Amino acid sequence: MFTNAACPLKPEGNARWALRLLYLPAKGTETVWDFLSGPVNKVRVTRFLQSVRRELETMDCSQNLLSIVPKEISQGEMTCREPIVLEVDKGLIWGCRQGLENSANKDHYFLWYREKKGTTRISAITDPYEQPYAESWQRLINRSIGAGLIPPRRLTADLTVKA
Repeated sequence: MFTNAACPLKPEGNARWALRLLYLPAKGTETVWDFLSGPVNKVRVTRFLQSVRRELETMDCSQNLLSIVPKEISQGEMTCREPIVLEVDKGLIWGCRQGLENSANKDHYFLWYREKKGTTRISAITDPYEQPYAESWQRLINRSIGAGLIPPRRLTADLTVKA
């Protein structure tokens, strides 16, 4: 779905792991967080400025949806003491259980994780703050949101003056 967003980071060279977390809200716009852990820890945040879900409902099948939905992509470096790095290094990803529901009016989160040696984890959950036994998801989401504040925002504004 997000092929035109920031490409997923891959653990290459001295990198240890890569993580992508997607947030698909019932209302509002989607966000993608990408993390790369290595000698230099990196974060990239893709914020869609219009809802991809709403555009899918109204688009013509011949259109390339992601090329017409405006987005903001920010990136930066993190320290090795950043909570998201420490949590993933401790194995937080392995506690993120499956809990996806087939419901268009709920929030959904998807994660894709890959270590350099090839170990991969893919998981999804619906409304993790309302489900039991979702503490790992809650911690992952909270730390991702916090790390997403590190890179400078590339803000856009409509400065049109109306007479």
